Amino acid sequence: MNHQLVLQFHGDDEETLDKVIDLEDRLIEALEGSTAAEVDGHEPGDGVINLVLLAKNATKVWERIEPIVEGASDELDINAVAFRTLDAEEFTVLWPVDYEGEFELA
Repeated sequence: MNHQLVLQFHGDDEETLDKVIDLEDRLIEALEGSTAAEVDGHEPGDGVINLVLLAKNATKVWERIEPIVEGASDELDINAVAFRTLDAEEFTVLWPVDYEGEFELA
């Protein structure tokens, strides 16, 4: 795997965590048997929860999972989706396209 793909959600309360875990389970099921990506887990941060995937090509994996994530958007407030190569520090934001500022793991 070449990339770390991060889905970052607003909120770090128990209810949000449960919803992120539910989404995580759906992504694990959707990517089952895939050699292109795997779910690495979730981690609460400072006011956010990060859901992390490892991917060969983060852009292609995002295109594949975007409908699943959008389906969860009624229950989850997504901040951003970003990726970086495993040996890099800076992230490239994939969504939203008009994201301003520097994406950081919280």
